[in-house]
Amino acid sequence: MNTFKRKSLHAAVLAGLGAVGFAGTASAVHVAQDGLGSVLLYPYFTVRADGGGNSTAYYDTLISVVNTTTSFKAVKVRFMEGKRSAEVLDFNLFLSPRDVWTGAVTRTSDGARLVSSDRSCVVPTTLFSTDAANTLNHFKNFIYAGTPSDGGGTTLDRAREGHFEVIEMAEFTNTTATAAALHNSAGTPANCAFFQANDSVPANYGLIPPAGGLSGGASLVNVQAGSDYSYDAVALANWSNSAVYGRAGDTLPNLGSGTVPTSTVFRADGSVVTSTWTNGLNAVSAALTAQNVINEFVLETGTSSGTDWVVTFPTKSIQNGYVRVGTGNLVGPFNANFSNGQSCDVFGFQFWNREEQTPGVVNVVLPSPEPIVAPTFNSFCYETNVLTFANSNLLGSTNLYNFDPTVAALNPTNRTGWGNISFTQAPTATQTSLQRLQTATATINGAAAAGGVTHIGLPVIGFAVQDFSNGNVGGVLSNYGGLFSHKYVRNITNP
Repeated sequence: MNTFKRKSLHAAVLAGLGAVGFAGTASAVHVAQDGLGSVLLYPYFTVRADGGGNSTAYYDTLISVVNTTTSFKAVKVRFMEGKRSAEVLDFNLFLSPRDVWTGAVTRTSDGARLVSSDRSCVVPTTLFSTDAANTLNHFKNFIYAGTPSDGGGTTLDRAREGHFEVIEMAEFTNTTATAAALHNSAGTPANCAFFQANDSVPANYGLIPPAGGLSGGASLVNVQAGSDYSYDAVALANWSNSAVYGRAGDTLPNLGSGTVPTSTVFRADGSVVTSTWTNGLNAVSAALTAQNVINEFVLETGTSSGTDWVVTFPTKSIQNGYVRVGTGNLVGPFNANFSNGQSCDVFGFQFWNREEQTPGVVNVVLPSPEPIVAPTFNSFCYETNVLTFANSNLLGSTNLYNFDPTVAALNPTNRTGWGNISFTQAPTATQTSLQRLQTATATINGAAAAGGVTHIGLPVIGFAVQDFSNGNVGGVLSNYGGLFSHKYVRNITNP
């Protein structure tokens, strides 16, 4: 991986504005509320079968990446399986100004693959060959199937769900490179072979720091089940002030490779908190950290409705630049390294029906299937988790936790409402994390915060999906559904 630095007048002016308290975003990584950034996080992909009982109703995950700027972008696209975010495929994408790249994750006989008919330049250039024998675009199990085993399974089936990320490594300015990426009137780039030939010598691209302006989205489409759940990627702005390039197939750069060690969070009360960290990874985690995850659920019997919540921890697999596998405790905010097939983090859960009623705090979420060692406490044990309600399992996930608000002492009026996940639980006897990130240096609304601040919770993204089925109406399959982004409570305390 190569790093190239640039100091521009524009960057210097913005940094100066940030120094006097201009919202703190000029030189700090933050979640871009307008959806444009230099890093795009996609919480979920799947090619599993719909959980409604139709074993052949498979999902495809359709993807888009949009360059909204007039600059040329060198981008890393990386897919990770859902248990511990082991990489299963990556490639380098070269976007010309105003360019859009699209692709789809589809099912294979033993796993998944990425297909695309898009003409934008990629490395390797043969990744999306239409040759029937091409397996270069198939997801690989090299990382998690090695020795010793991580306990999460070694087959390619494990790569059928997870999450993915798009990282702008740099803009490129070399005139030969920009000419190679430009599309002609027929929509074909001039010379994609140039990027293949220079992937190991990126200096020939004329790299400068990423400037953002990327957006993207994904759709979970299941034709046979009649469902389509679409979402926007979570965008991070100001991730790096240096060009950070990794050749195709390189596991770097990752979210911990950014060179901006500060984060900015906009709180619900209107205050702005900017924190300084020892590395870019903690800055990214802080920007994404939430104490509570909030969304709705629907389980109406008349429409056979169901609900799944996707809960993804995009920085959980990285600690100081290496993948967290093996024995030993992890320095917070996460609880433990991935070992014996799990890395569990404690959470609380409470729900209310639509008439304000709640049975109180729910102490146990029943996992299905049960993990290797069944916990006696609420826990998410993977990087990408699906919390399903009353066994809905709309997404057919195997990283599944089931919560049923219609059992025990509860009544049918609790079939609709909203819930609140909280990451403020005390660690168990086998866990050490207090689910918080602490820094000694921070500002609140531009004023120094004595003693620094504490970001309470975990770095998390995701959404809820709901489906409704009216059966066969007039000879037409009448299934429909919706996707709703999570809402978050961000608790940042000052001693």
